[in-house]
Amino acid sequence: MVPRRLRHLALLCLVCAPLLAAAMPAGAAPPPRPLCDACGESFESTAESHGVSVTVTHSNATVAVTDNGSATWVVHNRLSNSDGVARLRANESLRTAIADRAMWDTELLSANVSGDGVITLRYRETDFAEGSVGGAVRTGEFTEAYGYRNLDGLGADRLVVIAPDGMRVGRAIDGATVSDDGQRMTMTELNDGRVVTFVPRDTAFGPVLSLLAVGTLLGPVMAVKALAYITLPAAVFTLLIGAAAGGVSWLDWDFKRVRDSAGVAFAGFGALATALSLLGATGVLRLGGIAAPLFGGGTALFVCGIALSQRRVRERASYRAVVGGAVVGAGIALGATIAVAPMVVADGFTPPVSALLVLGPAFVLLPAGYAVGHGNRRLAMKTAAIGFVLSMLPVLPVLPTPFGLGVLFIPVVTASAAAVAIVGLPIFLAGVSLGSPPSDL
Repeated sequence: MVPRRLRHLALLCLVCAPLLAAAMPAGAAPPPRPLCDACGESFESTAESHGVSVTVTHSNATVAVTDNGSATWVVHNRLSNSDGVARLRANESLRTAIADRAMWDTELLSANVSGDGVITLRYRETDFAEGSVGGAVRTGEFTEAYGYRNLDGLGADRLVVIAPDGMRVGRAIDGATVSDDGQRMTMTELNDGRVVTFVPRDTAFGPVLSLLAVGTLLGPVMAVKALAYITLPAAVFTLLIGAAAGGVSWLDWDFKRVRDSAGVAFAGFGALATALSLLGATGVLRLGGIAAPLFGGGTALFVCGIALSQRRVRERASYRAVVGGAVVGAGIALGATIAVAPMVVADGFTPPVSALLVLGPAFVLLPAGYAVGHGNRRLAMKTAAIGFVLSMLPVLPVLPTPFGLGVLFIPVVTASAAAVAIVGLPIFLAGVSLGSPPSDL
């Protein structure tokens, strides 16, 4: 008969393999392209591919959205190079071919060149937006997180989005200007895209409708991210904790002897990590982006160590109390990381994914170890699995979309999970020592 552990491992592989197989075909992602393909340099390239040389000196576009989700694009490109402009004005079939090719996934309605060298292009896009909760309309055209797209800027010098009749812009692009009546959103650049919503003009629940519209749209995307980026790392993390628990049982160490000194060791390691991070901040050591997470983690370990060094705390320790302490420790670590980062990172700071991937799972090791010390290996495995998943959920929004090169990030997350489980063994063993004496779970 196949051992139960091997059956579980085989089942885990069967679950993970289809996820990876589903993500890998997306490696042939489309090339980067601007939001408005028929604007600016993108239009120049399309014309050049048809043997027409023109230069776009200015471009603007207007997108009028309807409540059924379709949209009408009107693009104005001011052209220079009289020979190219003359060819486009005189040759309707050439002009139509270029205009039709310039804008992907749309229907060309018309293409005309004025006497002053402005080419006006009109398109219809049937699936620009879609209806949502409470009559709201949402569109994911402005973000890479929705759909099979790879955006590269705005394309136009200015783009105006007009809300459907009877509606106003509910959720706009960061940096965009919304008119006083809420009907127009004007953009001059597209750096960080997002889902845009339109809500009924007279509703008092616009923000709520926008939140629901975005949540129901991005929910499936976040679910795919969770499956792609959490399933395999969580399995590796949990199996390593199981292996550590087995090693503790096999070695049969008496952790009661070190129980009273675990807090002091915690505080010492925390102080050492904090000191190393400060040396990195002063240039003595080259720690780069890990200086801030090292400071945050060291600070949290020091605080936890001081708490564990108190006899009253140790005597009242229970599984629930240790779980609560781990949550507080992870919060202190992340908060200290964010607080100190502007002082140790010269170019400003955005919480790095590496910090988020390490700090949360590291503190899961404490309650997992406590469960092992109390003789409950099954609870330890559950703690490791559930704790890892919960600690990873806040990281999902900053992880790359699991399509294209994003799938290559899966081994990175998995390796990070394995590194935390191995390097964090002292935290795990401290939890084991804390749970060794009899205590109510």
